[in-house]
Amino acid sequence: MVPVTCPLIESLSEAERKRLLDRAVPRRLARGDALYFAGDTERRVHFVCSGFLKLSACDGEGRETTLALATEGDIVGETAAVDGGFQPVDVVAMTRSEVLGVDAELFLDVVTRDARAALELARVVAVRTRWIAATASERATTDVSARLAARLLDLAEMLGRMHGGTIEVDLPLTRTDVGHLAGMCRESASKAINRMTREGILDYSGRTLRIFRPDVLERIRCAGRAAEPCRSAGGEARRRSR
Repeated sequence: MVPVTCPLIESLSEAERKRLLDRAVPRRLARGDALYFAGDTERRVHFVCSGFLKLSACDGEGRETTLALATEGDIVGETAAVDGGFQPVDVVAMTRSEVLGVDAELFLDVVTRDARAALELARVVAVRTRWIAATASERATTDVSARLAARLLDLAEMLGRMHGGTIEVDLPLTRTDVGHLAGMCRESASKAINRMTREGILDYSGRTLRIFRPDVLERIRCAGRAAEPCRSAGGEARRRSR
């Protein structure tokens, strides 16, 4: 169970990679299992080998907001490892998942010996910070349709495959999960998804999402945000053709 697709591990020399992985501890998670809770003092970094995890926070009344996602090749727990503090968010498996855990001291020792690995860790932190900042801004300035469109495009970028002119996503999320990603309740998410389905923009049946008009989702996402650059609807980094 080695996260061969993890860019940080791939950036290491063979000797340092072996030193890290030889002391890594595998763990299997069922859906709903928590890897960390916010406030935990455990300083262990985990590489995601398979599955899908959410990084979330709850308010005083128990309402959950999903702040970010992690899937194969991603890293979680790096914040507490770097700053020596507590875990800032809950990290919970949304599907069956496999991770490799590495002691924070070993992780930092390996990464700081290699400039490429240190830069990759900085990139990981930057990407996650940008995601959280963007979603926080959207929740303060955009309506629910724009937020939902943005999250569906993000999921297409992370997990989607092109099939003809359609983006197909095997989505390991319930509509409640999608709503939490967009900062909305399940009922609002379902209404918005149903409306987009009637308009021929997408189809979301079971756990399969098909996006027929990513350009329309992009226009919805960008509505009211003319001051910010919007992504191309056709060139997301992780999308694979088949």
